[in-house]
Amino acid sequence: MKYSAPCSILFLIAVWLCYTISSTFARTEFDDIKITPELTPSGTSFHGYAEYRIAVSNRSSDKAHHVTLTLPKSNYGIFGNRITRSVIVGPSDTALVTLFQPSVGLNGRGLEVAIDGEVQDEAVPLSIGNHGRQNNVFMGHGAVGMAHSVRSGNPEIRILISRSVDTADLHAHVGNQLSTSRSTGGFSPSGGVPHPFAPASSGAGYETIDLGLPVSAWSRSWLGYSRYDGVIVTGDDVRQMPPDVQSALWRYVECGGALLVLGGRELPDSWRLKATTDFTGFVNYHAGFGQCIVTAKADTIHLSPEQWSEIVFSWLKTKTPVKTGRSVEDANATFPVVEGLGVPVRGMFLLMLLFAVAIGPVNLIALSRKKRRIWMFWTTPVISLMTCFAVLVYATFAEGWDRHARTEGLTILDERTHRATTIGWTAFYSSLTPSDGLHFSYETELTPQIASREIGGTPRSVDWTHDQHLESGWMTARVPAHFMLRKSEVRRERVTVRRGTNNRLSVVNGLGAEIRQFWLADKDGTVYFGVDIPAGAETELSSRTESRLGRPGGVDETFHFELWDPSVNTDLDAGDISPTLRDEMKWRGMPLSDDVSVTVSKHGHEWLISDRLLDRAYTINTDTINGALRIHSDVAPSLRGIFASDDWIQNIDNLKKAPENYLRPNCYIAELSSTPFIEEGLRNTTEKRYGSVVYGIMNEE
Repeated sequence: MKYSAPCSILFLIAVWLCYTISSTFARTEFDDIKITPELTPSGTSFHGYAEYRIAVSNRSSDKAHHVTLTLPKSNYGIFGNRITRSVIVGPSDTALVTLFQPSVGLNGRGLEVAIDGEVQDEAVPLSIGNHGRQNNVFMGHGAVGMAHSVRSGNPEIRILISRSVDTADLHAHVGNQLSTSRSTGGFSPSGGVPHPFAPASSGAGYETIDLGLPVSAWSRSWLGYSRYDGVIVTGDDVRQMPPDVQSALWRYVECGGALLVLGGRELPDSWRLKATTDFTGFVNYHAGFGQCIVTAKADTIHLSPEQWSEIVFSWLKTKTPVKTGRSVEDANATFPVVEGLGVPVRGMFLLMLLFAVAIGPVNLIALSRKKRRIWMFWTTPVISLMTCFAVLVYATFAEGWDRHARTEGLTILDERTHRATTIGWTAFYSSLTPSDGLHFSYETELTPQIASREIGGTPRSVDWTHDQHLESGWMTARVPAHFMLRKSEVRRERVTVRRGTNNRLSVVNGLGAEIRQFWLADKDGTVYFGVDIPAGAETELSSRTESRLGRPGGVDETFHFELWDPSVNTDLDAGDISPTLRDEMKWRGMPLSDDVSVTVSKHGHEWLISDRLLDRAYTINTDTINGALRIHSDVAPSLRGIFASDDWIQNIDNLKKAPENYLRPNCYIAELSSTPFIEEGLRNTTEKRYGSVVYGIMNEE
C-alpha cells in the first residue's frame, strides 16, 4: 500500500497536534497540591550533580499529603534512568524539594507526580537538563537560566557566573587562553546575547552559565556547584549570600572547586592562614583541595592576560580528575576490588562438554540398549535441569555468596571549623545483584566509572527520600562497580595533643579508628611520630629530629598518561617539546611558558623540563620507549596537587611515603585501618578492604 505526500503531511500534522494537546493539558495543580519548578540545569555538563528544585504547596488547611516526585515521567529510547524523592507536606505548607541528578544522563520529558500513592496521569512541564555522560536525545523547553558556549562543541570547562559579572572581557581572554587546545583548530570567542543550549559536537572550549537567579537563591548544598569547573562572583555577591549559600560555596571550594572573587571580600578565617600573593598580584587561598582567587579589581575588564592564565589554570586543575571515564576492566585495574576478574571458562567448558556427551551419545546408547528411546522426551529435560543445577553449584563454590567492598580515601579534617572534606575511591562486587542497592549520604558526590560504550545498559534509579539511595541498575551480579567520591560534612572527631611535664607530646586517638602510623608537626615545625594507636587510646610520640617540613626534592604528585605519538620522545631526546606534549600538560593543569629548556637525563627514558619564566621544573620518565609517561613536579607538594591529578590512589600513597613533604606546622597526618569518614555503601558486606588517611588541622595551642 502506497502513501501519497498529502497523506504523509496530514499524518505529521496529526502527530504535532497530539503533542501540542498533550502539552496543553499538562498540569501544575492537582487538587490540593500545586507544583512549581524553580530551578532546572542550564548548559551542558558531564560530571558532578545537576540540581532540580521544585516547590510543592499544599493548599489544604487540615490535611497533610504524601507527595512523590519522579524525573522524568516518560523516557525516550533505551535509557530509563530516573531520580525520585518523596516528602510529606503539611496543611497550608510549602516544601522545597531538591532532586540531584548524578553524572548519568536522563532522556525524557516532564515531572511525574504521585499524591498519597496515586500517580497522576498528567506530567508537570519541566525541562530535562543536558547533564551526564550520555548525550540526551531530547533537550526540553523552558530551562531556567542561560548558557553561553564558545565553540560549537561540548565544552571542556563550565563556569558558573553571577548576574553581576560582565562576561564580555572574559570571553575574549579565556578564548585566547584555550585556543591552543588539543583540537586541531582554535576558536573565535563570540560576544552578544547568551543563548540557551548551544549546539553540541566534539571539541574543546568553555561555557559560562547564568542560573537566572540572584545569588541569594543559589544552591544551599555544595552538590549544586559540583558540576562546575569554576565559579565567578563579586565581593558584593558574597555579602548578599545567606549564610547557608555561603557555606555551600565554601564547601564546594574545599572539595576541589575553583572560585574567583572580584572586588575583594573577607573569606572564612580558616582559609586566611594559607593565603599567598602570587606574581600576578592575586591573593590565593588554598582551601582544602580547592583554590579561591581574590582580586581587588571589581570587574574582569582590568585583568591582565597573565592573571587570566592563572584563573584558567585553576579551572583546569578542578577539571582534571573527572575528564575521562573508565571501563570495568580499567577501573578494576586501577582500583582492584576482586582479583582474577573474569568468567571461569575452563570449568564452564568442562561442564558444557559433559552435558553434550551425556544428553547425546550416552543418553541415546543407554536408551537404545533398554529399547526405551521414547524416554528421551523426559530424560533430556532431566539431564538439562541437572546440568543447570551443577552450573549453579559450581558457581557457588567457585565464588561463594560473598559481597566484596574496598574503599580508600583522604580526608582533610579541619578541627577549627569541624568540617571534614574527603576524596577517594570505593568499589563493590557481589555474586548476586544486591536487592537493596547502595546507600550514601546527602553530602556525597559519586562519579561512576562507566565507559561510554557501557552507558546504555541497565536503567539506573536514585531515590533521595531518606538518603542517597542508588536503588537499581548500579550493581550487577559478578560485575565490579567503581565510584570516585567527594564529600563534605560536619564532623566532631579530633586528635587531642597533650604536652607532659617532661615536655614530651602524647596524643589521644579520637578519630574513631585504629591509627597505623601518625605524624605530627608542632607550631615550631618539629615532627613527631607514633604507630599502632587504638581508637580512644593515648600514646606518647617520639621526636624525629632528622625530619624537616617541605624537604626540597621530595616526591610530589605524579601524573600518568599515555602518548601514542613517537615524536614526543624523539623531540624530548632532541631537547624540544612537541605541541602534543605541551597541550597534554596544559590540559592536566601544568601549562608551560615559551621560555623552557629540556635536559636529557637518560636517553629515551628520562628528561628534565625547566620553565624559567614560571619558575617550575618537571621530571618526565618512562619505563619503555614511547610508553606511559610519568611527570613529577618540583613545586611544593600540596593537597590541591593530589586532587588535580589522574590518579588519586597513587598520590595518596605518595603522601604516606613522604608525609613530611605535606605536613605544615600545627597539622598531622594519620594513616587509619578503616574509613570512618566514608560510609559503607553496600550493606551486609562479608569481605572488606578499607584504608584511609586523615590530614588534620589542629586548633592553635
